[in-house]
Amino acid sequence: MNYLSLFVRTLAALVLCSTLGCVSGSGLDTRFAAKAVPEDICRVAVLPFENRTRNAEAGTLAYRVFSSELLASGALEVEPEGEVRLFMLRHRLLPGEVLDPSHYADLNQRLGVDAVVSGVVVEVGMDSAKAGETVPFVALQVNMFDARDGQRVLSTFHRRWGDDYRKAMHFGMVKTITGVLSHLSREVVEDWLKKGVGNCKR
Repeated sequence: MNYLSLFVRTLAALVLCSTLGCVSGSGLDTRFAAKAVPEDICRVAVLPFENRTRNAEAGTLAYRVFSSELLASGALEVEPEGEVRLFMLRHRLLPGEVLDPSHYADLNQRLGVDAVVSGVVVEVGMDSAKAGETVPFVALQVNMFDARDGQRVLSTFHRRWGDDYRKAMHFGMVKTITGVLSHLSREVVEDWLKKGVGNCKR
């Protein structure tokens, strides 16, 4: 391979990385359903997150941090946590349980929500094997379903380590799980907004 060809390929890779937002450790990937119309969604209910880790508090922490970041964006109306908890109790649902049509109908008719956000904490912890430092890490799967028909609108996976922000964004290392969750959640919400979520037309 000659030097000109190598230069062109390297430049193309850098442009692609810039376009896709490549960051060390980042795994942000949002996929929309083929017939999804995110502009029709104005009000959402965020359900308690399922926790698949050994950290007993990870599900509640991720749920509250993500809900706060979504509310802070101002792009969508977010149903209060108390109303969501009452819905879960009324139907005897646990975090991560699949909703059936009657559940979606209740959310849509009683609470007036257009969509339901659910999440799974896939990974969370502190990695002590990184250059002698203890680095927090988190991975989340977040889904949105249309409350009017139960169909999936989108699905997002995102993973972050606390030192991602020092290496690529020069913010300094984020040293707590809560801090990583906050940054990660904000990035997911910002990604949704760029792709049309929160552009409510009503």
